[in-house]
Amino acid sequence: MVRQWQEFFYDRNYEATPLLSPNFVKLADAYGIRSVAVTQRSEVVPAVQATRKHSGPVLIDFQVEQEDSVYPWSRQARLCTR
Repeated sequence: MVRQWQEFFYDRNYEATPLLSPNFVKLADAYGIRSVAVTQRSEVVPAVQATRKHSGPVLIDFQVEQEDSVYPWSRQARLCTR
C-alpha cells in the first residue's frame, strides 16, 4: 500500500518500498510444508483448490508485479495524513 500511495500521489518517488523477500516456497519446503508459487491469475483457482484438498499445511506464494495495485482503497484517507 505504501508503494501504491507513492505511485499515485508522489509522482512515483519511491522511498524505502522496494522489498526483498526470501524464496518462501523453498523455505516452506525446508520445513516439510507443501508449497506452490502462483505467478499468473490463471494459476490462482487451481492452487487454492489443491490447497483445500490437502490435509496438512500449505503455503501459497502469490507473486504480483511490483506496480500491481491493491483495491479497494480510499483516496480520501490521504487527507488524514496532512
